[in-house]
Amino acid sequence: MHDTLESPDQNICGIKLSNTLTEDDLDGLASHVREPLEKYTTVRFLFQVDGVDGWEPEEGWEDLAFDLRHVQNVDKVAVLGDDVWDPLAEKIRFLFPESSVESFDEDDEEEAWDWVRGDMAVPGIGPGSVPEPDASAQDEDDE
Repeated sequence: MHDTLESPDQNICGIKLSNTLTEDDLDGLASHVREPLEKYTTVRFLFQVDGVDGWEPEEGWEDLAFDLRHVQNVDKVAVLGDDVWDPLAEKIRFLFPESSVESFDEDDEEEAWDWVRGDMAVPGIGPGSVPEPDASAQDEDDE
């Protein structure tokens, strides 16, 4: 199962993962991940992991990894949870190979949010974020 978490910043996406992750979760997760990637130049994620025990079907997760593997604009990913299932942690690292990924204990939620928000040029908006959804990093380079 997956759900979104309330985030303090527009370009930080918080996602809670729990139980067995299904194909419906995959579709929802893909949407939650792609939306900010299309909207902002720099994106960060916080995954709260609570008792994840597997995913199905395996191929769908591999397809998502392939789609996202070349994403350059995710600079930080926080993984929050006491019993982060090792294969899931590996998948998160595989999804974001160019990102700095840190793990935090479940009791350290505030620390995880602080870390993922760290070094933001403009609090509430984030580094490299574009003010208009139609703008892109290319548009900024042309100015």
